[in-house]
Amino acid sequence: MRKLLTTIIALAVATIALAQSPEAIREMIRENSNFSIPTVTTYQNVPIGKIAPAPKGYKLFYYSLTGRHGSRYELVDTTFVYTCNIFNRAAKLGILTEEGERVRKILNRATDEQRGKAGELASLGQVQWRGIGRRAYRNFGELFDKGSIEAKSSTKMRCVFSMVSFVEGVKEKNTKIFVEQEARESFLPILRPMIDNPASPKQLIYDCRNTARQGEWRKEITEKLWHDGFNQTLSKLVTKPELLKECGAPTPFWFLYRTHHLLLFSQNFGFDNYEMIRSIFSVEDEYRFYCYQCLSWLSLSWGWGNDNAAIFMSYMRPLVDDVLTKAQDAIDGRNPHVANLRFTHDSYFVPLTTILGLEGCAATFGPDIEKSATSAPLSKVVPMAANVQMQFYRNKAGEVLVRVMLNEKDATLPIECKTAPFYPWDKFRALVEGNMAELERRRDAILKKRN
Repeated sequence: MRKLLTTIIALAVATIALAQSPEAIREMIRENSNFSIPTVTTYQNVPIGKIAPAPKGYKLFYYSLTGRHGSRYELVDTTFVYTCNIFNRAAKLGILTEEGERVRKILNRATDEQRGKAGELASLGQVQWRGIGRRAYRNFGELFDKGSIEAKSSTKMRCVFSMVSFVEGVKEKNTKIFVEQEARESFLPILRPMIDNPASPKQLIYDCRNTARQGEWRKEITEKLWHDGFNQTLSKLVTKPELLKECGAPTPFWFLYRTHHLLLFSQNFGFDNYEMIRSIFSVEDEYRFYCYQCLSWLSLSWGWGNDNAAIFMSYMRPLVDDVLTKAQDAIDGRNPHVANLRFTHDSYFVPLTTILGLEGCAATFGPDIEKSATSAPLSKVVPMAANVQMQFYRNKAGEVLVRVMLNEKDATLPIECKTAPFYPWDKFRALVEGNMAELERRRDAILKKRN
């Protein structure tokens, strides 16, 4: 049991080494260019057929969901404007190729579409969550028909409208289902615990992120992954790369990275640039972009290094406790709802999957930064509209099994049992509580050593 409860942070090296590798990430990108922009990937297709039935004698009695908002616009308009201006200046200098001119026109259109909508939920985000709700009702509607649903959201409107869209999908077949939907400041310590948790030290978080922004890894990864090898790709867009700096691009890598990112990101609000991306960028280009963005997100979200990541995740307890407590209340007959829904953001969703023990979800930092970047397939873990769904089943003997689904697919847990992917509740709860406690123990030890 002690081995089972070892924190996922430590477990990640052994677990993910089996599931992920640089070549595995390359293969994922070959499958779909969309996977080359981790954490802002559009939600992927899900299985069409029915889910596997519960073991004989077990009946569904409770449902829990924690999700990230759906596809959104970029958080600031300048992300598009700055890159678009580089292309416009290059056009005035006459250094764009025919393909470069095509990209320029698309980026100008995307910039116009983005303008004034920073951080808002896109129409695609509504479609994603409505579809998730529709499929949830198809699979678990007999439960939703029997009682009320409680839904809570971060106060960010992209989360609120994601919640509303999911509920719309659930209620398409039964408009009489009562859903209590709320988005209040008082919920934020639960839904955004690392920032709004009163117990989290704000100065410590600031210091961790400030260290990440200094980015010692950036120099190393630049030398390791993008020192050269982009000349062929550059030649598809510009005739005189040496003039890019005059147009406002700090480096050729930055120019290509931002171009690729925005062409793909704009698919979150209706642009389909897949064919163009495949014609310009190689899988190796996209792999390098993936690594850079993955490390950027990990370090800026949690701070660089395993210790800082452990500290950040140790303040996830309010959300973890909310998931576990409401599930236990449902088991004990104290929860007035048949389902509890929570809508939050990527920075909290990923730690939750880690603490829940979902295999292959935990990223780890190490001396080999390429291995760190590929330690977890973040594109598949936390796309837009990412969700963890948990269904609880009970037999006549009172034994409870829980099924955990990541993005509507069964997740694997480090729990030995004959009923997987339906796991004994007591073992699952022990796993999660052990992981949470170990993170807090490790945090206290790290801070004591630092002081």
